[in-house]
Amino acid sequence: MTELLEGWGIWYLPLQALFVALTALVPPFPSEIMVIASGAFASTGELSLFSVMVATTVGCLAGDLVLYALFRHQLIRVLYRWRWGRRMHRGMLRASIRAGSATTLVGLLLIRWIPGGRAASMATAGIMRLPGPQVSVLLVLGALIWSGWLVGLGYITGTTTGAPPWVSTLIALVIGTLVGLTIAALAARRRRREAA
Repeated sequence: MTELLEGWGIWYLPLQALFVALTALVPPFPSEIMVIASGAFASTGELSLFSVMVATTVGCLAGDLVLYALFRHQLIRVLYRWRWGRRMHRGMLRASIRAGSATTLVGLLLIRWIPGGRAASMATAGIMRLPGPQVSVLLVLGALIWSGWLVGLGYITGTTTGAPPWVSTLIALVIGTLVGLTIAALAARRRRREAA
């Protein structure tokens, strides 16, 4: 993993920002691994924690804003030209439905914790035509929460274990996956209770 950082050098963080932006549009895109790894690299001093947070937050803001605009201005129809676009849109709608009645600002922030929730929250905000001030709060808080969570996973795991960055990244991935699955399970249980 250190070879990856050395090979990409100065381009690592700009590429990370780009990949984070793309993850909003294509949720399976694996930018989370890069973000967690950059947190682990920051824990060893190979990257600046501030630079990692800035790159991740800027990428998150850019991707979320584009996704919001696509749904707000119904440009999502463009995606229907390709099969992958139709599949991606169905996935976002499923995540929005799973979120239940998360139509408030707080609800839209909370669904960012479930798998696919970042895209679902921005797609839902666009469909609801959330006004500018609320979208601005959602964009900024959402980006800071998402970035802080993933960078923090790598950083805290790296500082507490003292393991090499690639080991810290794997441990953080397992922890993050377990937290996401737990939150999704709790949300599903709550929906079943409300439906009964």
